[in-house]
Amino acid sequence: MARLRRGGLPLLFALALLLVFNLPYAIGSARQTADWRFSGVLFGLEDTYSYLAKMRQGAGGAWDFSLFYTAEPHEGAPLVYLQYLLPGQIVGRLVPETSPAHTDALLTAWAIMRIGFDALYLWALWRVIRRVLAGEGARLTAYVLAALGGGLGWLLPLLGGGMAAEFYIPEGFSPLVLLGMPHLALARAAMLGGLLLLLAALDRPAMRQALPWALGAGGCWLVTGLSVPFTLAVILALLGAWGLGRWLQTRRFPAALFWRALAAAAPVLPLFAWYALVFSTRPAFVLWSAQNQLPSPPPLVYGLAYVLLIVPAVAGGRALWRSGRAEGALLVSWAVAALPLAYVPLAVQRRMLEGAIVPLALLAAAGLAGWAGERRLRRVLAGVWLAAGFVPALMLLAGAYNAAWQPGPPLFRPAGEREAFEWLNAHAAPGDVVLSGVETGNALPVFAHVRVYMGHGPETLEWPRKRAEVLAFFSGGMDAAARATLYAGGGCLQAAPALCGDPIDWLVVGPRERALMGDAPPPWLDEWTPVYQDGAWAIYRPAGT
Repeated sequence: MARLRRGGLPLLFALALLLVFNLPYAIGSARQTADWRFSGVLFGLEDTYSYLAKMRQGAGGAWDFSLFYTAEPHEGAPLVYLQYLLPGQIVGRLVPETSPAHTDALLTAWAIMRIGFDALYLWALWRVIRRVLAGEGARLTAYVLAALGGGLGWLLPLLGGGMAAEFYIPEGFSPLVLLGMPHLALARAAMLGGLLLLLAALDRPAMRQALPWALGAGGCWLVTGLSVPFTLAVILALLGAWGLGRWLQTRRFPAALFWRALAAAAPVLPLFAWYALVFSTRPAFVLWSAQNQLPSPPPLVYGLAYVLLIVPAVAGGRALWRSGRAEGALLVSWAVAALPLAYVPLAVQRRMLEGAIVPLALLAAAGLAGWAGERRLRRVLAGVWLAAGFVPALMLLAGAYNAAWQPGPPLFRPAGEREAFEWLNAHAAPGDVVLSGVETGNALPVFAHVRVYMGHGPETLEWPRKRAEVLAFFSGGMDAAARATLYAGGGCLQAAPALCGDPIDWLVVGPRERALMGDAPPPWLDEWTPVYQDGAWAIYRPAGT
């Protein structure tokens, strides 16, 4: 039994997590009907469809990413979204992109990535815990807290304060990552792997011996950067915070850490510079970045989300700091720097919180271990305190299981919709532009090799204007001259006049579009020729083509 506890419990816990977080997908697949098809997505449909569509873009042969949720042609960029283009390339070689089975192949690849990268993250997380903490009880506590921990954010809606951070900021916690964000799981696993290798480099006093380990850390962080580019900024800031913390801890300049961290950072600096160049000089990417606004919530929201970890983490951090170990300086510096990083004046503020659950969970586990002591009452109180943090994860899982059990929107899509999309994929040329409603446009590039006039907030350039145009078109509030401009591609962008839309090649009308149209015949009906009609779904070509 003791041997099982030492070596088997972490493995059993990790396997249980993989099962619990992936079972809703199996349930959704099993609950499909003739009328409703499971989407393969459990939350965050708008973004997840964009990831799946990026895989299809790779399956079509693309290595340079370009925006397909907008009608303006532009230069693609290498190394952007490579984490999805590359798997798509593999799927495209196994199942042709023109095959009706291709979408299912993409969903299968998505599932493999999700499970595989989750497992990799849980493995890397356990390795960090074993490196930093002593005592199996503290280690297991840290593992559970890092994987499932949250706080009291679920009280916010009851207090009229909005949504809990645990439910929409995956960078700051683990449950959302495990439930369906494989690129974040891969990035965090590689981030932790790099820190482990850098610690191993510190174990070797001679720089010649330490250099391969430091370069290995840099290699891990290249994977992190290719998976989630903004995490490179988090890593670089973390290295600076760690160096400063180590300096304060030892009262002398940490030369060994400085040179090893410099060697580890060297491989990622060119990649960081490349991303900075792309998103600051290429007009389409500049506009996309400007629209991708992800501000941090008020500090109170973070406070409620982390309060159950912060209280014991203070005690644990004090003990690890006083130990004089570099690991203690790393955890404390990371935890202290997390909140200021989340308010750096960037468009993606809250994403700078990436991985913050890891140091907080480890420090809290160390604090809880000391808090529990040997007395039964203290152990009970520590257990109650720990368990209170699992409420957000349980609520998230309950919602996923409930939604997967009930065929219907938004997680299930009408069978007629998929048939219409697959018809379009068979008849449209790659890169054709499609006009549809917002939700249809979001899903369409997953099933067909087309671009859409609009379909994704940040990735549809000048989204507010185009959203208003689409609503006006389908509701009959657009005159003939405005429709002609729309058909020609919507004109040139106000913020980037060199980017002008390509003409509309197809019009897709489904239940959502019909709901906007009402009962009166649309004024644009004579301007389009129907080429596909099946139930509630119709596809049109411009009249005269």
